[in-house]
This record gives sequence, C-alpha cells and structure tokens, in this order.
Amino acid sequence: MSSYKPKGWWAVIKRELRLMISKPTYLMVTLVLPLLAIGVMALIFSQGVPRDLPIGLVDLNQSATSRKLVRMVDATASAQVVQSYADLTSARKAVERKDIYGVLVIPAHFERDIFKGTRPQVAFFYNNAYLIVGGILNKDVTTAVSTFSAGVDLNIRLKKGQHTNAAMQAVMPIRVDTHVLFNPYTNYFYYLTTAFLPIMLLMFILGGTVYAIGSEFKYHRAGEWLSTAHGSIIRALSAKMVPYLVIYSLLMFLVNVLLFKYFGTPFNGSKALIFYNAVLFVLAYISMGIAIATIFTSLRMALSVSSVYAALAFTISGLTFPHIAMYAPITIISKLFPFTHYLKVFIEQSLQGAPVATSMMSLLYLNLFLAVPFLFISRLKKVCRTPRMWGKN
Repeated sequence: MSSYKPKGWWAVIKRELRLMISKPTYLMVTLVLPLLAIGVMALIFSQGVPRDLPIGLVDLNQSATSRKLVRMVDATASAQVVQSYADLTSARKAVERKDIYGVLVIPAHFERDIFKGTRPQVAFFYNNAYLIVGGILNKDVTTAVSTFSAGVDLNIRLKKGQHTNAAMQAVMPIRVDTHVLFNPYTNYFYYLTTAFLPIMLLMFILGGTVYAIGSEFKYHRAGEWLSTAHGSIIRALSAKMVPYLVIYSLLMFLVNVLLFKYFGTPFNGSKALIFYNAVLFVLAYISMGIAIATIFTSLRMALSVSSVYAALAFTISGLTFPHIAMYAPITIISKLFPFTHYLKVFIEQSLQGAPVATSMMSLLYLNLFLAVPFLFISRLKKVCRTPRMWGKN
C-alpha cells in the first residue's frame, strides 16, 4: 500500500521548501549571496561623502600668498594636497598613473600680479574620467580659489581706504542665496546606495525566480510540480513563489533598516508607502521572472535574458542621466522596468517627503507588473504538461 502524499497549495510550499533546503544553489541565490552583496555595498559607501581625495601641486611662485591658497584648498573636505611637482609634465604623469586625481598650478608671478591688480590665473587640471570624483574636486577647489580671490580683493580695497560695506558690495555685487534641497550634505551614500542595494537584490529576485521555475523543466520535475497542485497552475505557481516572496521581502526590509536606522538616510515621507513600495518591487520582479522563465523554457537562456534585463534597470532608471534628456522612445521603454517606478517612489517618500498623491502613478505602474504572469499562465501550464518542451533551446 503506497503512502499518502498530500496535494494542494500547502503541499507545493512544502515541496519548494524541501528543494530549497536540499539544493545549495537555492540557498546561495536566495540568502547567502544577497546578504553578502548587501554587506559589501553598505561597506563601500558607508563613508557617504568622498573625502581627502589626493591632488598634486605645482607652485611656481613659492610665496606666502601661494602657500595660503594651498592651505585653503587643502582645508576643503574633498581635496588633500599630497605631493608637490616641479612642473606640469611630471604632475600630468602622476595623474595618468592615478597617483592623484588632479593638479593645482600656481603661476610664477602669482603674488606680484595680485598686488599689481592684474588678476593672475590659477589652473586646476583634474581627471574627469571618474565623473563623481572629478565633479567633487572641481566644485571644492573652484570654491576655495574663488573665496581666496574674493578675500584678496577685499583686503586690497580696505587698504586703499574703501569703507567695509562698500568694499564688500564691490567684491560681491550679487549674493546668491543657495538652498540645497533633500540632500544638503551631497552625501553619495543617499544618492547611490539607495539605488545600488535594490539593484543588487533585483538581480537575485529575477535569477532566483527564473531558476526556481526553469529548474523544474531542466530536471524534468514540472509534471510532478503541477500534479502536487492538483493540476492547477495558479495554485502551483502562487504556492511555489511564496517562500521567495517572504525571503526577498525580508531582505528588502533589511535594506530599508540599514538605510534609515543604521546609516541615517533622511526619511520625510510615508512609512506605509515605503513598505508597500518595497513589497511591490519584490512582486514585480518575481512577476517578470515568471514571464521570462515561461517564454524561454531553457534555463540557460532564461537566466541570460534575466541578467540582461536586470543589468539595464539602473542605466535606464533616470538616476544618473535624467529621463528628460533621454531620447523619447528610451524614456517610454524605461517604464517597462519596475526599478524605474520603485526608485521614483522611494526618493519621493524618503528624501523629498512628497505628498502621497505624487507617488500614486508610479505605484500604479508597479501594480501593473503583477498582471504580467497571467499573460503567460496558459503557456506555463502547457509547458508543464509537455515533456518535450522542457529545456528546449
């Protein structure tokens, strides 16, 4: 007499949990590698703002005035003068070797020209191949030189007997009242890690989902899977995805805890929306993983396609290169990636503190991704019932 084997929704969940425990690949994709990736990314960007980036100095003047300028540049948060060079040629070679990221050049008659009022020209050469590093250094060094220049101009006017208010007015005829919104410290942790951590996770969500379904075809278990669910593909699919939804949602929760509690990312919006957005993000990429695994029944091909789809998510999200500057069709295509909408909601509700209504359209787009598996549900059932389609290239 054969032993009774329970069938149905719970039976599919138990079957999936047994597979996850018995196969190291499942644990690696769903737990070990995601945790490792989160830890590494958090450590890389934990400092937040790049500081003390090495630059070189070519001081052809060697005066007290030039040394004062060097001290002001060195006092900035981002730049640190680590080496002096005799000429620009040797400094340029150091930049090419990546010993330094830039070089400040002070001309030979710097001090004399200042007191003569002929406005000497200080040059700063920097490596903008590293766009973020180059931008930070250029901003801080330019600010330091401009501040020094304004101070010299003010002192000269005061020595000539000009009244303090009049001298200040002449040096700075227009004052710019600048207010940096939402990221006042120019913290690159807030800017990059809030995107990179979900990007890392979506790769595992997609890959894990594709592997979970594709391995049923590859190892000829799809018939058993469907049979365990009493022949209901809806029951088979929903139950199979429950463990992955729970695990990846918990990992998203861990990411948000790290961002807001441990690293102090500003939080100005709705907690409920942030939580809902995270769960939708996981569900959306599980949905896309189901679609990819169903269309490409070869596990190898499905994993390759999911890797390409995951890799494009950050590039096309509009974070580094804004959608408004993109070619119009690319902007439309970007809406086919859940990460685009997730990131928009996250930034609106964390850094910006936008009204809830502002995020409703992006949340609607994320919800639409949940309907994607239903477009392929009949094909998935057919594949499960057709052994000759399992693993077909």
